[in-house]
Amino acid sequence: MTSPILSIIVPNHNYGRYLPRLAASLANQTWGLGAAELILVDDGSTDDSRQAAASLEALPLAGYTALWLDHCGRPGPVRNAGFAHARGELILCLDPDDFPGDDYLAACITALDRMPEAHLAYTDYTHVEESTATDIALPDFDPDLLRTQNILPPAAVIRRRVWEASQGYRDNTAYEDWDFWVQAAAGGFGLVRIAGARFAHLMHGSNFSFSARRDDGRAKAAIVLNTPGFFPAAVRHWAAELMAGAAWAAPGPRGIIPTRPIVTALLERTAAAKTGIR
Repeated sequence: MTSPILSIIVPNHNYGRYLPRLAASLANQTWGLGAAELILVDDGSTDDSRQAAASLEALPLAGYTALWLDHCGRPGPVRNAGFAHARGELILCLDPDDFPGDDYLAACITALDRMPEAHLAYTDYTHVEESTATDIALPDFDPDLLRTQNILPPAAVIRRRVWEASQGYRDNTAYEDWDFWVQAAAGGFGLVRIAGARFAHLMHGSNFSFSARRDDGRAKAAIVLNTPGFFPAAVRHWAAELMAGAAWAAPGPRGIIPTRPIVTALLERTAAAKTGIR
């Protein structure tokens, strides 16, 4: 059997209601699905996901696989199971409630074809929360920015070698996407941004990315400690101290890892307080 060019992985838990819409958005892609396989990885759903998955299986794909797993409650292991079955040289992970625009696949795959030095292609996206849609114009890739915040969208097309060089989606952080992008950047893989919002991502109370906000500080610290060589020593010290419960190691604003100057200022403020200096 000829291997597909692209493997599309769809992790799912009780999102059967979104699967037909995702299938419709994939059917409308200008890039031919005949060169793609789709791998549905279900995390022990109890809704109508098995029936709704028929909409994905009916797509004109090079291959379709459904993996029905016992429930684990974390997206990382579910995604990893899909990646382990992927045969394509390119891989894309899409959540059931993502909505790729008609030219999403074509834009990402064309960018990688034109730039052999790039290993990961991502686009701007539309953030949808509480029925409000906001186009997010992301910055061009900058490793210094990635060290402080997640500047990539929830989905990106990657070359297989990025996955093979990684430790997969690690489940010791609630920011599993960000952690994976850090692994790619630390591995020296090139990332390319494509301007224009080409897919929509829903943020709602039932999805994992929404609940991840509640564990922000430890989730950020875990990213630092997972790939320590990517971060300055002072930031690694902050992460270890936050995990240990040190009062000075404040988590800071949600979604922001402190820079070295900020960590230094925190330490100086703590030292001044101990000596009574104001």
